[in-house]
Amino acid sequence: MSTALQDGAKIGLVKPDFGVAGGFEHLLDRLQAILVSSGHDVTTVTVPGRQLPRPIWGQPDAASRWFEHPDFFNYLGMVHDTRRLELDDFDLVMSTQPPSYLAPHDRILGLFYHQTRIFYELAEPYIEAGFVDRTLHEAACRHIQAIDQAHLGGTVGWLAGSQECADRLVDAWRVSDPIDLLSAPPLIDDARDPSPWRGDGAVLCIGRLEWPKRAELVVAAGHLLQRETVILGSGGRLAHLKRLDGDIAAGRFDPQSLPATVLGNIDQAATKRLRLRPSTTRHTSPVRFAGHVSNDERNDAYRAASICIAPAYREDYGLTALEAMAMGCPVIVCADGGGLVEIVETTGGGIVVDPTPDAIAAGVRRITEDPALASDLRQRALDVRGSHTWARAEQQLMTAVERALAAG
Repeated sequence: MSTALQDGAKIGLVKPDFGVAGGFEHLLDRLQAILVSSGHDVTTVTVPGRQLPRPIWGQPDAASRWFEHPDFFNYLGMVHDTRRLELDDFDLVMSTQPPSYLAPHDRILGLFYHQTRIFYELAEPYIEAGFVDRTLHEAACRHIQAIDQAHLGGTVGWLAGSQECADRLVDAWRVSDPIDLLSAPPLIDDARDPSPWRGDGAVLCIGRLEWPKRAELVVAAGHLLQRETVILGSGGRLAHLKRLDGDIAAGRFDPQSLPATVLGNIDQAATKRLRLRPSTTRHTSPVRFAGHVSNDERNDAYRAASICIAPAYREDYGLTALEAMAMGCPVIVCADGGGLVEIVETTGGGIVVDPTPDAIAAGVRRITEDPALASDLRQRALDVRGSHTWARAEQQLMTAVERALAAG
């Protein structure tokens, strides 16, 4: 073992830079601090996450064809930049979001939460949503999967965010390298005592308003419940959600029987086909869109809520659910929620329902109308502060790092 490895390794943390700082970025900041406090020298190495049309690998037609499939060419651009990074000075590379696990290094620890999922398990829903032509996307999936598979040779281990993520590694790439789990704790620093639970508090949904987070399910459920429903966050689907809310309020759609294409799997073209239009008349709605808020405002929203709904499809992990639980707010997730279901089943801090507005609304009523159930869920939710800790995450991280440094 080299002197560098004995005294503390030089670790390169490779990631795409998308210009935003969400929960994953805050998690990386904490993990980097743990590595530094353990004596390692950590440097963040980035590539642009939002690519502009340009030639790739010397192919000038890439720029001219970019808009045929922007997601495909954007990924190719990131692969191009990642494969050209100079990383030889590092003893270990930790990869983060895709395609950073394709970095040119012979000792990579993959911090794995997902592939670019529209080219994997979300390919068919993505096509059905109307985002892209089927023939074009199927060809793009074959190409991306071949690139990923061809350049995974430097990975000596994986640190998966959930069993859902670990299973994807095996299903997609038949990974045989060691897979450790990283049970990240809630990203909330709020030492105040929990507020008393309010059964009449708002129904809350927090997160990025993107596909397939499915905030549409919460909008429709809010109308079925006719109780205050607050949606925190912003994203590319905010306008669609507001339009959907207005059309339900105007009586254009029955929230109990909305077409599946409306509930989360729809783009602007499909919206036009369904003739969803902003209501010309002001109608009363129980749904309120609060937009992006500060951390303190987010914490206050958790405290004031009776329930937090996390409706995402096959979520990688589910930090939002852990945050809500840490604030004493029971959670409702959907049966196809992936890592979210893992969290609820592990902690007992919420319930699992079918991914429909009616089932979500029934879940809210079940909790708010049963004080004994609500009290039990709340106590189990609060227990995540003791079960999901940074001490535990640090132990899991350091075990994976030591194993990766000893490999190869």
